[in-house]
Amino acid sequence: MDDWSQMDKFIASTHGGDHVLRNRPLFDWLFLRNADKKEANVLVAYDGDKLISMLGYMPTKFLWGCEVVSGAWMAHWITLSDYRNGVGALLMKKITEMFPVVAGQGASYMNQAIVTRMKFRFLDKLPKVVFIFDNKKIDNCFQMSFEKKNSPLPVEAINLPLSESTLSAETFNPDWSLYPSLKYGTLRDLAFMVHRYVNFPFFKYHIFLEGESTSPAVCIFRVIETNIGIRVARILEFFYPESASGRANAKTCINKCLAFFIERGCDYADFYCSGGEYMRFLSDMGFAEDNEGELPSLLDPIDFSRRHQNMEVWVTPDLKFRYPDCQDKFIVMRADGDQDRPNKSYQGE
Repeated sequence: MDDWSQMDKFIASTHGGDHVLRNRPLFDWLFLRNADKKEANVLVAYDGDKLISMLGYMPTKFLWGCEVVSGAWMAHWITLSDYRNGVGALLMKKITEMFPVVAGQGASYMNQAIVTRMKFRFLDKLPKVVFIFDNKKIDNCFQMSFEKKNSPLPVEAINLPLSESTLSAETFNPDWSLYPSLKYGTLRDLAFMVHRYVNFPFFKYHIFLEGESTSPAVCIFRVIETNIGIRVARILEFFYPESASGRANAKTCINKCLAFFIERGCDYADFYCSGGEYMRFLSDMGFAEDNEGELPSLLDPIDFSRRHQNMEVWVTPDLKFRYPDCQDKFIVMRADGDQDRPNKSYQGE
């Protein structure tokens, strides 16, 4: 971090002076995850004394079959335009030498070309579902004819108590064998959840848990006031034990969240996730598919330039040999990596 001034100038020169990663609380939350806070989780390349390329990453524990492995989520990869002749790819190669699992979301076209050659699994459209509360307002604000109609609120959601939960060892200590859809992906243990949602320096996340501490159904979201007057409930986490009792708790949990969304005046809710079990469940609860991105992916502020959320994952050959289907079953939700963070609308805060 003695080089912060140079990194700061590099970000400003490549992304503009108002780029959010120049905000130190956010940069520190993303990249200062070592015991020694003097070193950031950022790979860099220099030409002499000149910083020419950087690749940030977040060391992450992954649940991988019957074991836990130390991997990384990549975040913010950029090379100066005059040096885009392979330097950035060297940083990508370096991170695959450091970790057995490397993943990322929101890849650029340049990144997609590189990771494809490096045998990453790439998914160009993360599945997405939405629950519509006010179709007419969406039509008016977006100046579009949105085909999906209001979703009927389940009768069970009416008059439910809307008390939020706290994350603690007493309320959240899942037995991961009960969650087969999470078998390959970020280890969503208490330490991860507290750092991700309780200690995040900007957003207010709402946490709903239903069931015993060893088998809770979980839904975490935030309410977004967009710059065009639409209010969105963005669900970042949703998972549950895949049993009859687990699904019953998940139904109660989602009904409470839907009632909360209505109380807060939300116009729609959305959720991005590659877990088919969870997406089918939400479809049964009245959510509709929006895999083509009719509603925006980028909300802070509203931006239709990127309609889909993509993801990529690289796994060492040893892990792929021991778990042949791991890349295909890798589960991603929108908050994994750096994909739920402030954007330009949060500059100056």
